[in-house]
Amino acid sequence: MEMEANVLTSLDDIPLQQIRRYAGRSAKFMDAYIKGLNGAQAAWAARKYHGHRVLPENVMAQFDEAHNVSK
Repeated sequence: MEMEANVLTSLDDIPLQQIRRYAGRSAKFMDAYIKGLNGAQAAWAARKYHGHRVLPENVMAQFDEAHNVSK
């Protein structure tokens, strides 16, 4: 019961805007991993597509093109 109270108190101290930003950033990284990107690629995509919650389907091709990686 004490731990639950501590969690609720801690969450009340975090601004809602910060929680929303974290949730959006997390969703973007999860989408990147689902699409097959690794950590560095996901970070690149998160910077490039900062206005979207999900990444385009062709994000891997765009990453390869941006970094001149040939398969």
